[in-house]
Amino acid sequence: MKQPVDLTTTRPTAPSVPAIHDLPMRNEPAPVSVPDAAATCRTRSLLMPEAALTGSELRRALDEHDLGLQYQPKVACDDERLIVGVEALIRWNHPELGLLLPDRILPLAERSCLLTEVTDFTITEAIHQYSIWRARGIDLPISVNLAPGLIKDGGFPERLLSSLSQFNVPPARLTLEVKETHSVADRDLCIDVFERLRGAGVGLALDDYGIGLSSLTEFYKLPFSEVKIDGRLIKDAAYSASARTILRAIVRLAHELSIHATAESVETRAEFACVHAAGCDSAQGDLLCAPQPPPGLEQFLTGRRACFATAQSWSPFAVQPAVTQ
Repeated sequence: MKQPVDLTTTRPTAPSVPAIHDLPMRNEPAPVSVPDAAATCRTRSLLMPEAALTGSELRRALDEHDLGLQYQPKVACDDERLIVGVEALIRWNHPELGLLLPDRILPLAERSCLLTEVTDFTITEAIHQYSIWRARGIDLPISVNLAPGLIKDGGFPERLLSSLSQFNVPPARLTLEVKETHSVADRDLCIDVFERLRGAGVGLALDDYGIGLSSLTEFYKLPFSEVKIDGRLIKDAAYSASARTILRAIVRLAHELSIHATAESVETRAEFACVHAAGCDSAQGDLLCAPQPPPGLEQFLTGRRACFATAQSWSPFAVQPAVTQ
């Protein structure tokens, strides 16, 4: 049997727990890159032709554990040291093309009818990583993008809650991100799935909001706990008064409905100043921290003397020594 690929970082050992759709569970989560490799990975992902990838390769990557996760922190706009959570982002260590990013993986997964399984893998991996961090005294809520197929899967909430229970992870420490274009399809079934997830305590974020098929009804007809404002609007708002007006209106509406507002893809100080002035609760982007494997994220937190959220309050960050079995 093929051994998991060495991706330059040490991986903690995990218990054998079935994934949400009974995919083979890897023995350990896979941090997939050293922290300073993000720019190289992004360039490689753009240069390689999409035709070089096939669905059978992705199926094999799922089976042979060549997929892994990196994590990008969300920071409080009022205090950049305050880490309010992380988003789990999938990576593929391709044997010939190198480290591939979601812009290459997810379209292929959708064309190959593997998007639900890739999402299942990501959710299970992220839940496991949360349990590892919590055992070390690091309580970082995790967000994961939800595949459209799972939004319309009536049995998904129960399977997800079972997986959370197996790792002893409180449902409130997981948020599922749903793109606005997916949340408008099969609305009655979506509402049923969303309400069951929210009733159990799982967070729901409306992703990439503000560009495209945005509708104000998304805010009050679907039970979202967070809105993630699209990075394209954030970039426009940094220099456009009209865009800033729209940004402020979205944030104000979210707050009126008790919804957390997060700015996505913040890449410049001007953009960060803009979202802070607009009243965003948190921000995420390469300006603040590029996606990191778990050890790299821990180094980032330690180096910045960061704080992070516990279930009840904000506490000083401190990495506890790993327990030797």
